[in-house]
Amino acid sequence: MNIYILNLFRLTHVVAGILWAGAAISYLFFVKPSVQSIGAAGPQFMQNLMGRRKYPIFMMVTSLLTILAGGALYWYSSGGLKGSWITTGPGLGFTIGSLAGLITFFLGMFGIGPTAGRIAALGQQIATSATGPTPEQMNQMRRLEKRVNVLERVEFVLMVVAMVTMATARYWSF
Repeated sequence: MNIYILNLFRLTHVVAGILWAGAAISYLFFVKPSVQSIGAAGPQFMQNLMGRRKYPIFMMVTSLLTILAGGALYWYSSGGLKGSWITTGPGLGFTIGSLAGLITFFLGMFGIGPTAGRIAALGQQIATSATGPTPEQMNQMRRLEKRVNVLERVEFVLMVVAMVTMATARYWSF
């Protein structure tokens, strides 16, 4: 692979990964708790963040760029997925980090994203209802929020695993 292309993949992987992880971690530890603590303005803020500011699209694009560029780097480094490289210290480190990153990506795309969409749709139903939320709607909202909370925490742990293993993999020797 041409050194310029390789460096482009590295730069894309690192920058997109920083943006993806940084946005996810900032959301989990700062935005979400703030939204929950401001009361009635919280849902309005979330609608603006998710709809007008396109946060889900930003997360999808940065995560996809990270995964695609990382896949190209992994393919190149492993010589086309050669077991002799994968079983080295760096190979194992990058493999663990890659798997953690891929699981994080799929949890976001097929777990958090759709569940957050259902929360938004249910929130719209509740907001447009003249009678307020029904007990069934409140129970459904609690279940959906609990699911997202669990998935977000699992994603956080996996992101940390991916970042630590990829940052240190080149130094693994065994």
